[in-house]
Order: sequence, then structure tokens, then C-alpha cells
Amino acid sequence: MNTQTLHLEQTLKTLGGRIVCQRCQAKSKRTKLQCAAPALKGKRVCKTHGGRSTGPKTPAGRQRCSEAKTIHGLETREARTERSLASARLALLESAGFEFGIMVGLKSRGPKPHKMAQVLPELHALVRHLRSQKMRSA
Repeated sequence: MNTQTLHLEQTLKTLGGRIVCQRCQAKSKRTKLQCAAPALKGKRVCKTHGGRSTGPKTPAGRQRCSEAKTIHGLETREARTERSLASARLALLESAGFEFGIMVGLKSRGPKPHKMAQVLPELHALVRHLRSQKMRSA
């Protein structure tokens, strides 16, 4: 990965080079290229990258904004946490089923949830113990 610093153009020429204005300082996460739009007057970024936004000014306003944040307004933090824990429970039960020989066949694909040890700690410890015994005997 390239660790060199990115040089951002400060000015932009428009109308065939007759007008010089400030260039938007935003850069793409994907392509690492600087935005080609002119920045809004008195701002560092264009209207697309938040130049029109004033944002909350007071500490109380910032606090209200941080508490009200959701992803696209479709779900809350509590719903995401609940779904994550349910996914961890299912992964742990599947793991236990395979260790005890109750389940056979293909296991679920993908990475296992990182909260598996939190949902049912006793079962998680038992599965790890059985797995370590299997490894020693093999």
C-alpha cells in the first residue's frame, strides 16, 4: 500500500481558465482521488461533501445529534445489538451441535460472531474444552 502523503490541489480553474476558485478538499475512499468540484465560498468542501451543512453548534446540540444517530433511519442500536447476540447464539449452538455429534453435514459459511463467548459462557467453555480434547487425542 502506498504510504506517501496525498497532494491536494488548492485551486481550480473554471470557464476555460478565466475563473480561479478553491477546489473541494474531499477525497474518495475508494479511488483516493480528490473531488473535482469547486468548494463553496468560505468553505473547504463542495455542496456534495457537506459544504452547506452547518451542523450542531452547542454541546447540547451535539449530544442530541449523537444520541439520535441511526443507520439510514431503518434500525436502532438496540436492534443491531439484539440481532448480533442472536447470531452469536445460533453460531454457538451450531458449534456445540457439531462437537457433540448431534449435527452432521456442512457448517455455516463465513466468519463466526465475535460475541460468542458473551452469550452463553458455560456452553462456550464446554465446546472449547471438547475441541481441545479432540485436538490432543488426534
